[in-house]
Amino acid sequence: MSDERGGVDAGVDTTSGKLLTNIPLGGGAGNTVYDPGSGRILVAVHRVNELVAIDPAAMKIVGRYPLPGIENPHGIALDVKNRLAFVAGEENHSLAVFDLKTMKLLSVHRVGDDPDVLTFDSGLECLYVSAESGTVSVYREKERSLVLLGQFNMRHAHTVAVDPKSHLVYFPLENIGGHPLLRIMRPADLP
Repeated sequence: MSDERGGVDAGVDTTSGKLLTNIPLGGGAGNTVYDPGSGRILVAVHRVNELVAIDPAAMKIVGRYPLPGIENPHGIALDVKNRLAFVAGEENHSLAVFDLKTMKLLSVHRVGDDPDVLTFDSGLECLYVSAESGTVSVYREKERSLVLLGQFNMRHAHTVAVDPKSHLVYFPLENIGGHPLLRIMRPADLP
């Protein structure tokens, strides 16, 4: 689990809820995801601008990978099939495409101010990047790179999720007219 302010990833026994260990990251913990291709946990680490790999069995860091052009990495989404990680840089409104085979940065793209949560639809090969500013950027993956399909603004849309079967995209929004709201969108290119 990510402890953004404490600068650690916490290993927790999911059965008992007991804290097993804290893994110091050297910076603030952004999002944490499991990569089934490598069997590692990947963490975006603020301030040091790295993607960190953790061995979940040993509960130790086994790799640190720089993210040049990304400041304060936070959100992460994976394309498991094509072995890519997408990492959002909060501080400089950027998005990295990172090769999980070579552990190297492939490219950097611009997104909305203060990107937060990312989600990848593997069936459509579409990446959705939501930002605290309300800007949502939509990319299609093509030949291990990204092509911008478009951007739109949805106030409070800093969280996004996708259903991999229906391809519906979900935006839980806070405080719209004094109430929470769930917006559900359908990609235009679906039949």
